[in-house]
Amino acid sequence: MEVLTYRQISFDTAHIAPGRPVKATLFEAAPYPYVDGSTRVTEFDEKPLVRWLMMTLPSREIILGELGLPATAFYRPEVVRPFYAPGQGDLDLVLCPQLNPREGFALECKRVKVESVNEGQDRINKLQDIAGGVRQANKLYNGPFAFFQTYLAIITEVEASGQEAINIPNRGVRSHTTPQRGDTRTTTFSQIVEFPGRAELHNDVGIIFIEIVQSSRLSIDKQATIRVCVYRRAQRRDQCNGVTNRIREIIQ
Repeated sequence: MEVLTYRQISFDTAHIAPGRPVKATLFEAAPYPYVDGSTRVTEFDEKPLVRWLMMTLPSREIILGELGLPATAFYRPEVVRPFYAPGQGDLDLVLCPQLNPREGFALECKRVKVESVNEGQDRINKLQDIAGGVRQANKLYNGPFAFFQTYLAIITEVEASGQEAINIPNRGVRSHTTPQRGDTRTTTFSQIVEFPGRAELHNDVGIIFIEIVQSSRLSIDKQATIRVCVYRRAQRRDQCNGVTNRIREIIQ
């Protein structure tokens, strides 16, 4: 039996009108459907999802913290130049200590979509796409850009407004549920952890699981839970000077 430990943060917001008594109720499910015009978390593609994770302070802090980086670390999503020419590729996320570009982290990110259907079943999509992320992470590791550490990030988008029996901070991917279709004998959680192509991932490439939970019908900008687990630490290596110089360029 394998135990995974996640670091979690849940947040909620409330509007307090000036000059009026403070009255706010937090972590309650909205009884109405998406009237605030919010987008379901499962509708975000990888690029806007990574931007949201890094621009949202609570999620950025726990991602950096779990990777062993300071809260002041430099981050840049969707990096093309000076690593690639336009149209030739990009890096999903580059991180490094603010004053140490010699220790760059490169993250290849892939998303999985999970929607709670009932007490025992989920609707899961994009799981098979992770195999492509494995190939991209291996190509990044074995390519000309030798980063200090390289990671494959599996980002699970969870639409959990249907989990009415569970309090909001505890909603998310459940340990006992199975997909409606596909492999219905193995739990959704296990299939994400044992993602397609995992055996082919280079042993020196780290694995980080990130879960974004839309707990109710409110926008994830207003109410959400983020969980992070560094499942396997990336092996450190001497970063090539070309990568260090390129990171210096994007920091400036």
